[in-house]
Parts: sequence; structure tokens; C-alpha cells
Amino acid sequence: MPKSPWWGRKVAHLPDHGVLLVSTDLQGNYVDYVALKQIHAREAEAGHDPILLLCGDLVHGPGPIYANPANWPDYLGTFYRDQGVELLLDYEQWIEHADTLALLGNHEHAHIGGPIVSKFHADEAGVLDRALGEHAPRIHDLFRSFPLLAVAPCGAVFTHGAPRATEPTLEDFERLDYGGYDEMGVNEMYEQGTLGLLLWSRYAEPEHARALLQVAHGEPRGFVVFGHDVVRDGYEKVGAEQICVSTSFGCDDRNKTYLRLDLSREYRSVHDLREGQEILPLYPGR
Repeated sequence: MPKSPWWGRKVAHLPDHGVLLVSTDLQGNYVDYVALKQIHAREAEAGHDPILLLCGDLVHGPGPIYANPANWPDYLGTFYRDQGVELLLDYEQWIEHADTLALLGNHEHAHIGGPIVSKFHADEAGVLDRALGEHAPRIHDLFRSFPLLAVAPCGAVFTHGAPRATEPTLEDFERLDYGGYDEMGVNEMYEQGTLGLLLWSRYAEPEHARALLQVAHGEPRGFVVFGHDVVRDGYEKVGAEQICVSTSFGCDDRNKTYLRLDLSREYRSVHDLREGQEILPLYPGR
């Protein structure tokens, strides 16, 4: 069973102490995953009570045609090989003794009731399930335990896609069902309310973000962190209420970015996030 208490709910309520390490969109990049685990280990050794938060899309990396570096396109960032199976099986074990949490992304959703995704294969989930073999049912159960949303008292809210929708209350999020969308097309997901929009949206207006923050905190304070889209420079602040972070997929190593948040302080907006303090490179010096 996972060590951390946040699994199996639609909303993960994070604590008011410790350090939160926030990453996005690994998409099968095992090397970047290991780098995040190493950062977590250093924070733990320093006594900082770290939590590693993965904001969805752990899986579905480049297909076989890109296994040859000569075929690697620039828009995919630094070359890597898809090791989604190894990543999932390692993470499945690591969560038993580490403080960590993964949110549901649209790519995980494709395995447990979401629409087919076709980034590098006609059916990404089908390819990965075949590679997982006997492990697939167990990994599906793991995906079902991923929350859709994480909320921290420090003011931060975390989603996979842009915060374009919300439920009326956090309790209403718990009534959402991940199943029943497997016969739909991707474009139809934008019409499926909060679940579809939080998994697939790449952009949200400030009023959308403020609405979600109001529900999460009881007032429109703080900011929303999301991934899903690729920011080649590593991150982009959107107004005062949103920051899109790119930790892995689609970025060169020198631009890969994660957030380090002090859960004991208060962040009023994304303007409180500083490079070299809360906004950090995954690979310093590259």
C-alpha cells in the first residue's frame, strides 16, 4: 500500500509543512524520473520532509522510429528512449516507502476509461499495456488511485491541464468518475465538464483559475500549477494565477524545470515564485 495518504481520492489535501517538489510530464523519461528521485533523497537527507508531486503524464514516450538519435526531432528536446514500463514498475514500489503523489494525466486516463490517445502510436495505452503484460491490471489500479487535483494550504493548487473548470466544492470533485469516456474522441472531452477540461485544456482565462482557487481555498488567493503543454524555456507565468511548468517532455535538459515550494509559507500569486528559489533547473549547470 502507498505510504502517503493522498491516493484513492479525487482531491489530495497536502500538508502545511515540509517541501513540495513539483514536476510535470515525464512521458516515459526514466532518466529524468531518477533525477527527481535523487532530488527527493537529498531533501530527505537534509531533514526537509520532501514530497514529490508528479502532475500527470508519466507515460507514453517516443515510438521506435525515434529510438535512433539520427531520427530525433528538435521539438522533442533532449534525446531519450521511452522507458515507461521501467518507470511505472519502479514508482509502484517507491510509493510504498516515499512521500510522493501522482495526479491523473490524460495519458494515464486512456488506460482506465479515457479516450484513445495517439501521440506516437495509434493507441498509446494499447502499446503500453502489451508491454506491461501481466503487470497491466495492477498498474491500471494504480492509475485509478491517482487524484485529479492537489491542494496545499500554502496557496498552491495542482492539476494536469490548465484550470479551465471546477466543481462547485471540493466534495463534488470526489463524485467524479474516471470511467465511461473510452468511446469518445479527444475533441469530445472538452465538452465533458471538469474532468475533460482539467485533463486536456492547454489554456485557461484568469477568471477560470480564480474560480478553482476560490473553491480550493475559500478565496481566490494563490495560484494553479499545471503541465500538459510544453514550455520550451521550462516555465511560463500566466497572469498572477497560473504557472505552466515543463520538467521533462519536449525540453532540452538545460531548460527542464521543477518547483520547490515551502509548504509552511503562504504564496499569494505566481509573482512570489523566484528563479533560483522556488523555480529550479532539473539539471543545474547544463
